[in-house]
Amino acid sequence: MEQCYVIKFCVKLKKTKKDAYGMLEEAYGDELMSKASFYRWFNRFSEGNEQVEDEPRSGAPNSARKEENIEEVRRLVMQDRRVTVRMISEAVGISIGTVETVLIEDLKLHKVCAKFMPKILSDDQRQFRMECCTDILDMKEADSSFLNKAVTCDESWVLTNDPENKCQSAQWKHMSSPRPKKAKMSRSQEKAMVIPFFDSPGLIHVDWVPEGQTVNKEYYLKVLKRFREKMRKKRSQQWSSGE
Repeated sequence: MEQCYVIKFCVKLKKTKKDAYGMLEEAYGDELMSKASFYRWFNRFSEGNEQVEDEPRSGAPNSARKEENIEEVRRLVMQDRRVTVRMISEAVGISIGTVETVLIEDLKLHKVCAKFMPKILSDDQRQFRMECCTDILDMKEADSSFLNKAVTCDESWVLTNDPENKCQSAQWKHMSSPRPKKAKMSRSQEKAMVIPFFDSPGLIHVDWVPEGQTVNKEYYLKVLKRFREKMRKKRSQQWSSGE
């Protein structure tokens, strides 16, 4: 408001907009109002309007935030946590801005998105998983090397063509030897799904999923049968060689 009085004083002295803005900028520096506000007030005083305060604006009166409206908004939110601000505005009969103010300032609420989970388990599924984990812990207590015998698998997408970078293709050379050359290649945009099997020492088997194949329980049974057959042959070879 202080700057508004200064603008009004400059208009009374018949200063130009440029001169008035320069004087205001020199006096207030970083606290200077925006140019748009300066031009609005300068034009207003030049047109003969002597009022320095902002004219009253249209909108919902402060009485819209009365106690009964706040309680009605609270009731609607508790009844349906996913209710929108527009729906509350239409139901209570107050503006959207007032609803937002009530939600944030009066009710101390804020809207958040749901967190995605891989799967929401039922009580029976949670109980079953807890029993499985308890059995594994019991077997670990009975045999300290039990986890070393465990085999697990996972699924992952891999690029069908992932070329070496410059550092991976580095090699030793003499000062007089020519520098090795390598054609620049881009990563392939095509991906393939792979099911690796591994134990505590590392990777033991990889099963590539054919393109277009749906990974379901029937396909997993085939994968497990192939893996079991491979491990059976590997053990037979170890036994025959005396390892």
